[in-house]
Amino acid sequence: MAVSVDVKGIRSALRDGDGLWLVISSATRGALADVLTRWVAEAGARAEERPDLQLVQVLGPLQLPDGVCLLRLVGYAEHKHTVAAVTELAAALEVAGIDARIDRQQETLSPPRMAAPSHLGPVAIRRARTAVSVTLPWRPDALRRREQRRAAGVPTLLRGWHRSDLQEEAWAAVVDTALAWCQQMSNGATGQRYVAHGMSSLQVPAAQWEATARLALGSPSLEVWASGMDWPGEVREVAFEHPPGRVLFQLLEDGFSPPESTVARARELIERLQPHITSAFVLQTAATVPALMTRHLLKRQTTREASPTQPAEPLSAKHLDHLALMDDRRLIDAFGLMYLGPGFRGLAVDSQLYRVEPLGPGRLLTATDLDTWFRADGQPPRRHVLDAARADIADAIATYDEYRRSRQSQEADVPRILD
Repeated sequence: MAVSVDVKGIRSALRDGDGLWLVISSATRGALADVLTRWVAEAGARAEERPDLQLVQVLGPLQLPDGVCLLRLVGYAEHKHTVAAVTELAAALEVAGIDARIDRQQETLSPPRMAAPSHLGPVAIRRARTAVSVTLPWRPDALRRREQRRAAGVPTLLRGWHRSDLQEEAWAAVVDTALAWCQQMSNGATGQRYVAHGMSSLQVPAAQWEATARLALGSPSLEVWASGMDWPGEVREVAFEHPPGRVLFQLLEDGFSPPESTVARARELIERLQPHITSAFVLQTAATVPALMTRHLLKRQTTREASPTQPAEPLSAKHLDHLALMDDRRLIDAFGLMYLGPGFRGLAVDSQLYRVEPLGPGRLLTATDLDTWFRADGQPPRRHVLDAARADIADAIATYDEYRRSRQSQEADVPRILD
């Protein structure tokens, strides 16, 4: 029995990425899937004997048509460890007596990503982008779990927040909603489907798209983007960010809808997610591509200095990732449509800028003048609008002093939920 490995292609892929998508094919389809399932299940035991394999996570297998199986190998150290994992896989297939071929899966950027560079000129068409950024609740012991990982000496890339630090039921519900939302294109088209995991991007058949996205989400913290698109018309993309407590929904369309329509659609999504999130906000801009993460999306709205000098000053977008454990009680800024969970306080009494409605245990805040927030030119609200809104919800917006204390204490010192 022989196992053929595309060594050259694998080494080439590792130079530019953080792991591998592998396709394994064999004439003995059922036996191949069984062996791969067993090999993945025994990964922990092998790592105890082979320290070099501890630095490689194996996700899968996912059975594809024609007897092909898909594996995702994520490397958290030097590429040689990922190569060692591939060698170990080939040896396991040979021992099992299976003729097989191991190739890297061809990676493909989605059309909007390929059209992004400015040198492509007219190809990079600016579209209306509506984004809904939501935060999820952490487990009560999330901080302790992270400190235990650090004390155990795990690789640097695994010492931060993990998806397992989130409340399990909330995470599962948001993932279900996100993957369903990506497939609900307005014209009913099936469209093209893509899954990006870290630096790797695949075009995936519709029948395997959801399973591939869920496979990628099995990694502890690496960013995942799942998208469905009827290019060059509608694009729906969900970014599962790092830190993993934030998920970004984005819709790109040919033109801007009336503000009332934009708010109605965003509100419907927030209402679906509300039982499982701690906050949400909506932002609309003109863009050529979906933003990679929320902090990139916010750069145009944030007009503050990059490094606040006064303790009470609000933060800039670059600080967003360091506010994870404050997400149930602090926002990064004011927006035209927001959901604030029960941990938020600080709304001005008898606000003239927002219509406030109860939503579950929290509140939904909708700007009374939608045209100033959801502008037809895709520009952010004017400075005086932002300043007035920030003053209206001042105690709900994170300050530089809170950020500094949290950062210095490694997130152990976060502002209390006010009574």
